[in-house]
Amino acid sequence: MTSASVSAPSGVPHISVLVVDDDPFVHTGVGSILQATPDIRVVGTRLDGAELMAACAQLTPDVVLIDVRMPGIDGVAAVTIAQGLPVSPQFVMMTSFDDGPRVVEAIAAGAAGFILKSDGPDAITSAIRGVARGETALSPRSAAHLADWVRAGGAGAPQERARQSVELLSPRERDVAFALLDGSANAEIARRLFVADSTVKSTLQDIQLKLGARNRTEIAVIVARSGLDA
Repeated sequence: MTSASVSAPSGVPHISVLVVDDDPFVHTGVGSILQATPDIRVVGTRLDGAELMAACAQLTPDVVLIDVRMPGIDGVAAVTIAQGLPVSPQFVMMTSFDDGPRVVEAIAAGAAGFILKSDGPDAITSAIRGVARGETALSPRSAAHLADWVRAGGAGAPQERARQSVELLSPRERDVAFALLDGSANAEIARRLFVADSTVKSTLQDIQLKLGARNRTEIAVIVARSGLDA
């Protein structure tokens, strides 16, 4: 977690927060709540997960408050990919839906908090403060879903499945797959590996088949979740 070292004029330490949600009204509503909180400062807002990596590098937030369901790169995929940052912020997922499987996926991806938007302002600020202290912050329903999953013997399953899938890749396929973690385009990967662009394209198609991934973003998520090195 980055250090919450910025201080207000009053000397109160700030927790810097980046809000990521595809609904601009959430930016306004949540932003108003957080800006009215003396120890929390909104350093930026973004509309989708694709902007997350650049925003984290530029703004270095202590906490990212991110929507679970967004077009393109959703919250869970964004959190997974962000674990590759040199210094990763803490993540609080928020959603309008009581979705048990998404709680499990989010925590497995690296999120430290999971709340419902209907939980209200106090729950949002409490979760932000909690994860900034290194704690886990779950709404009561989210905690219940996670407990049910653990009792069912699910702990470790997502990472293990990802690891087993990535281990099926050939050396060249692994090189291409891991190159996706830093957002490299096909041409850049081709130059790095001294192969043709067409080779990278066909290799990505083979990787998708082996991993059961629908696109290059899902490949990156599976590779990041595996915990393996290139």
